[in-house]
Amino acid sequence: MAGKSLVRFTLHRTVLFCLLLVPFAAASDHWDYEESHSDVRDFVSGGTLHVRLSVGDLRILRGESNKIRLHYTVKSRRESHVKNAKVDFEVRGSDASIAFHASGNNTQFDVELEVPQNTNLDVHEKVGDLTVEDIEGDKELTLRVGDIRVDAVHSGYRLVHASTSIGDVNSNGYGETSGWLGKTLKYHGDGKYELRAHVSVGDITLEGR
Repeated sequence: MAGKSLVRFTLHRTVLFCLLLVPFAAASDHWDYEESHSDVRDFVSGGTLHVRLSVGDLRILRGESNKIRLHYTVKSRRESHVKNAKVDFEVRGSDASIAFHASGNNTQFDVELEVPQNTNLDVHEKVGDLTVEDIEGDKELTLRVGDIRVDAVHSGYRLVHASTSIGDVNSNGYGETSGWLGKTLKYHGDGKYELRAHVSVGDITLEGR
């Protein structure tokens, strides 16, 4: 009986999360309105960038200078939602924050960020895909629904802790994962950075070089 109860509970959770994904999948089929914007701020190497995003895809990659370069496109089925969308971008010394605020449902931001090569990242996103490419520094990455992909140089980390509630953790050279419905990977190395990543529903891919 316990085994059957566990199966029913697992199926219930899986179906529930699939139903939650349907509105977002449907919304991405067609956008009636969209606008693109860019911004550039001076920053310091070794600083920390905090990003908060509700719905959309986010790509963070290494830039060629000590600046944060932001380019984003806001998309929605309503023009007023595009016009009223807001982005708060602040830099205070070695600490920077970018928060994306949608003004209604069926609105998303597609974001590309260029940052100094050595930048600590603190990213919290609700729905979408998150990609981090060739960035040195500590990383705290949290995503509710979607996939995380990190270009994670094997020798750069002293700790890697990646986990999913429902989904897989795929890695190159970081050891074996544990878990059934969700996966967990823990790695201890000789580097100086920490990488912590969690996805509630989705996959994590760590690509070593």
